[in-house]
Amino acid sequence: MINIDLNVLETCSSTNDIAKKEAIEGSLEGSSYLSYAQSNGRGRNKNKWESLEGNLFLSSIFRPKKNKIDWHQLSLLIGYSILETLIDFGINRNLIELKWPNDVLIDNKKISGILLEAFDNFIIVGIGLNVVKTPQYETKWKTTKINDYIKNKMSLEQISYKILNKIFYNYFIWQDEGFSYFKNRINKYIRNREKTISLTFNSLKQPITGVFLGLGNDGCLQVQVENNIFNYYSVESITFPVDDSL
Repeated sequence: MINIDLNVLETCSSTNDIAKKEAIEGSLEGSSYLSYAQSNGRGRNKNKWESLEGNLFLSSIFRPKKNKIDWHQLSLLIGYSILETLIDFGINRNLIELKWPNDVLIDNKKISGILLEAFDNFIIVGIGLNVVKTPQYETKWKTTKINDYIKNKMSLEQISYKILNKIFYNYFIWQDEGFSYFKNRINKYIRNREKTISLTFNSLKQPITGVFLGLGNDGCLQVQVENNIFNYYSVESITFPVDDSL
């Protein structure tokens, strides 16, 4: 296992920016950065992440040995690791879901988001987790927080170490065994599996509609369109008949 080096900051612009700077300067894999406050948090596709004081803002450095083509799988692996940690906290596993590719939900409410930023020889993984407050900026998703579901309250440092230990445990399995080791485990929690979805691509005028079968062995979206099964790795948007964005 790796030695997790958790650096605690009072405030910063973004823990991902701090981690990137440290990685460029040679910090080792496992170096992690927790900040009590951040002024410029961000999510996937440059969406703003509302950084409310008391919630968790955590970033870590990864230096995978696997081929870069597989690095995208880390987003799902990190989400699954957070999910497992929430279950360890005593939260009902039947309430928790993963929303492809980077969100964790409890009872249909968003509790965590993950941001992967890949560079030449390292990845920065940023995690936002609602602990004591619920952001209000989300227009599509209601939000929730850990302290609504657990009796024994924990410090941000305690939560961080538990998450990081789970993440790096699964990370080294992924390095040795590949994503296929986790596929069925993750598919149990993937939201809207076996429902009809509509995929939108920048390169196509018309969306593609099919049944979302779950994740493939390499973390792709598997979609059945009529009698054919297609694998998708990147899409512009995914919607459902009930307008439940994946």
